[in-house]
Amino acid sequence: MSRAPRCALVTGATSGVGEAAAVALAEAGIPRIIVSGRDAPRAEKVCARLGGLGVEAHAVLGDLRDDAVAEAIFGEIDDRGLLADALVNAGGTTKRASVLDCDAATFDELFAVNVRAPMLLCGRFAERLRSAGAPGTVVNVVSLAAYGGAPAISVYAMTKAALAIQTRNAAAALRNDKIRVNGLNMGWTLTPGEDDVMRDSHNYGPGWESEFRDMLPLGRLLRPAEVGRAIRFLATDASAPMTGSILDFDQVPYGIADWPPG
Repeated sequence: MSRAPRCALVTGATSGVGEAAAVALAEAGIPRIIVSGRDAPRAEKVCARLGGLGVEAHAVLGDLRDDAVAEAIFGEIDDRGLLADALVNAGGTTKRASVLDCDAATFDELFAVNVRAPMLLCGRFAERLRSAGAPGTVVNVVSLAAYGGAPAISVYAMTKAALAIQTRNAAAALRNDKIRVNGLNMGWTLTPGEDDVMRDSHNYGPGWESEFRDMLPLGRLLRPAEVGRAIRFLATDASAPMTGSILDFDQVPYGIADWPPG
């Protein structure tokens, strides 16, 4: 049902989990990786890092807030004569918005970046593979927030729940085309974006991770490299023939609590 990918497109690959996923795929021997993000200098920096691992890396810029981003990204990939057979939807936003403070613009941005963009990218990706008669894999970076999330991230949690449904639905739609679609419910991870949000939206200072040490079994948050390796598993033959699955990747089992509650 699958084979080792020859060319991977990774969105959000200019930092954090996306960059870690691109590096993990390079270490797995995937020879070509397309680095997608909004920041050209950072994209070129990641391409140089991948090049040092022996990978042919290409930067293709795109803003996931743009409703034409999928066509633009795949148009440029086509122009370069490449056919991506692995897609990692790692780009996203964790902007805070609760039922009490959400406005229409924030709601629309969260759904555009976290739901619409990966949905359209998956469609354009699948169209090209179907035309070529080639198999492929899609990995959607979801979140444990898809189970409900905290009040402060209400809309973000909604987007990830929607992405989880899209993952299963696309897996069913594409299974006869030998295109596998799986998701990763990522736990709390110390990315540059999360650090910015904790400082800017929650007023934490430098070293804020230490304040949560006692409540985390590892004594720390997850690291992007750990998540990147899990994405590599789903994007390569290591996980074949699995499709339509969403793996919980965290240090705390979900849905279980001490009783009686403290």
